[in-house]
Amino acid sequence: MNFSKLLGTPFPTVQTEQIKLRKLRLEDAPTLFNYYSNEDVYRHLDWNGPESLERSYEVINAWNEGYDEGWILRFAIANKVTDEIIGTIFLSEFAGKRAEIGYELSEEYWHRGIMSEAVKEVLSIGFNQLGLVRIQAIVTEENIASKKLLTKFNFKEEGCLRQFECHSVTGECKDMLIYSLLHTEFLKKNDEY
Repeated sequence: MNFSKLLGTPFPTVQTEQIKLRKLRLEDAPTLFNYYSNEDVYRHLDWNGPESLERSYEVINAWNEGYDEGWILRFAIANKVTDEIIGTIFLSEFAGKRAEIGYELSEEYWHRGIMSEAVKEVLSIGFNQLGLVRIQAIVTEENIASKKLLTKFNFKEEGCLRQFECHSVTGECKDMLIYSLLHTEFLKKNDEY
């Protein structure tokens, strides 16, 4: 997918009430590594985050190259005032007119409505600018906060993917729940967000 062509910019920047969605920068690496060092942040993910500061630089480069190559659109979620990274949100796994959404946030910023602001903007970009028809999310059953967030945006639970995701460090394979939101559902619900 040619994101720059579809979005009309080398990389979009979006501001909301509390945050700025922007391109990840190498200077974000120490903060990325720091918040990923908290097990509560990566508990429901398929990896533990970058295992070193050096790896954080590599991950940021890979995500930014992925944008250029058209396989991932990953935003830094930055504090609007300080511009410090506090999380990331992305669309990936593009196939036809569908993609997958994923996100993580520094625990210090949980329960402030920040991820709701980020999800709303990324859904809008996915549906309205990239022309997606379906955006899906795959979450662990015990990830109550993520399931609640997806339900807030009218995602529908479609079922259980048995032993679907194997953790890159532990090797443990978990059942995952799949949720989806269609563009038509987003349009109907968008005024309520």
